Amino acid sequence: MSQSGEKPPGGPPGEGAGGTDLSDISFQRLGQKIADLSRELSDITKLAGAAAPRKLELEAAASAFKSLSEAYAKKPEAFNEAQLSLFERNTIALQEMQMGAPSEAGDADPRFSDAAWRENPFFDFIRRMYLAQSSWAENLAWNAPGLSETERRRAAFFIRQATAAMAPSNVLIGNPRALKALFDTDGASVQKGFGQLQEDFDKGHGRVSLTQSDPDAFEPGRNLAVTPGEVVLKNPLIELIRYFPSTKTVKESPILIFPPWINKYYVLDLTPENSLVAWLRDQGFTVYMVSWRSADEESKDFSWDDYLKLGARAALDWIHDEHQAPANVAGYCVGGALASILAARLADAGDKRLASLTLLAAQTDFSEPGDLGLFIDDHSIGGIEQLIAESGGVMPGEAMRDAFNLLRPEDLIWRYVEERYLLGQEARAFDLLYWNSDQTNLPGPLHIASLRKLYLENSLATGSFVAEGKPISLGAIKTPTFIHAARKDHISPFPSVYKGANLFGGEVTFLLADSGHIAGVVNPPAANKYRYWTGEMLPPSHDGWVAYAKENPGSWWPVWAQWLATKSGGDVAPLPPSIGAKPAPGTYVLETLASIRARREG
Repeated sequence: MSQSGEKPPGGPPGEGAGGTDLSDISFQRLGQKIADLSRELSDITKLAGAAAPRKLELEAAASAFKSLSEAYAKKPEAFNEAQLSLFERNTIALQEMQMGAPSEAGDADPRFSDAAWRENPFFDFIRRMYLAQSSWAENLAWNAPGLSETERRRAAFFIRQATAAMAPSNVLIGNPRALKALFDTDGASVQKGFGQLQEDFDKGHGRVSLTQSDPDAFEPGRNLAVTPGEVVLKNPLIELIRYFPSTKTVKESPILIFPPWINKYYVLDLTPENSLVAWLRDQGFTVYMVSWRSADEESKDFSWDDYLKLGARAALDWIHDEHQAPANVAGYCVGGALASILAARLADAGDKRLASLTLLAAQTDFSEPGDLGLFIDDHSIGGIEQLIAESGGVMPGEAMRDAFNLLRPEDLIWRYVEERYLLGQEARAFDLLYWNSDQTNLPGPLHIASLRKLYLENSLATGSFVAEGKPISLGAIKTPTFIHAARKDHISPFPSVYKGANLFGGEVTFLLADSGHIAGVVNPPAANKYRYWTGEMLPPSHDGWVAYAKENPGSWWPVWAQWLATKSGGDVAPLPPSIGAKPAPGTYVLETLASIRARREG
């Protein structure tokens, strides 16, 4: 998926000491070098066709642009005003350039951070015009007459995709750093870039699979997901990992974490320095983690009921049998929806095996799901069903990755087009982006039900979601509940997460963390980064909550740990290691899309 919006280390791609100096380039030689690369440029054109958006994306974009054009056709005076606005923007940009006036537009944009974008007249011109026109194009959507808010947002989204793709930094002749590298390396930079593009094309089996991180730099169990533990339970859907304690005593009630199945669990155990599970272990908790199986021929037909039975219930049953104590259950992202459904089913049965419930960046009310919700309707779900059928019954992880990359195209797509294909740079070693690219397949029935029942029908919030033959009522959950949201989250937006907080029937503690879907969750105290907000009341709107919330510096983890400690009973001796258990991280996490494909085709 690609869910990550975090920036890799090393600064933006356009950044360089003193900027790019183009004054010594012979443009006659440069033209000759470009001509010498005509064959490779022909190859890249062929590959670009293979890297075109998927059919579903094209259909959604066509529908959005059709609505936009029809809106202005009905109000020609509005389109005339828009044309006048474009003329004014271009005129102002040209006048400012002629007067030598600095342009603050785009100063924070990493695509234009190199000094050549301001010091070289040619690049200064195309930068100013691009920024003026791309801003105008997006306003064309927001100001469209007669469209609904959703239609405006959908049109603006696809206009952003188009303008991001058309940025001058994405093409050789429009990128000062790429031109300088081409000249300095006698064409080797672009030749290497073409070679890397060919590698990504081959890896994608007919589509360009963009490499964001060095694929050989990391491996779960070697330098990721290395917190010591053991696999205590394995079934056709999950491996349940128990982490070895680091304290002489532990809290009576353990912690059970359901990560999202869209990616792999080790985002919560990347390295010892930023591992949430290792930090919780060091606070005196016994921590369990569910590792989900990537869907394949054997698990392609699993449904929400299967995930509840073989995933949530199986893990809780094992833990309770071992500890004979209620568990603190936490769910991250869609894992939070599963944790909520489990809690509701236990409440319905009078089952007291939950000490607390925690939702980390997890929606239970999907009425305001952000940009993801713009493209979920009956037509798009029908297209996804067709894709699943063509893919052997699974939702391909590659398609999920492409969809999430579109939410942050500048950071997750075009940055790497520039670095790898135009500059010929090697992919850097970045643990978070490695995880971001380590996608999983999803069972078809599970994914379709998630789209239709959660997003389209919002059935979990309305009480019409059915699990194990029973409607789910979140209001029946009296278990103490801790709900976390992230202020800049584009996957589980803060307003949407907050709406769900008022659905629960018991004590609810709400906390808002800084940053996004990943860094808003994974923020170790030692990093001394970001901030968080707390509040005692739960007014109807998130704006009302923010008005009275208290801002605090640093990580939110200690607040959660203190809250968990009050729900976890006394101190007890830790359990001994299991006899014959396999070591963490297990085997399911090692399955890749490539290995599943090879097994299917072999």
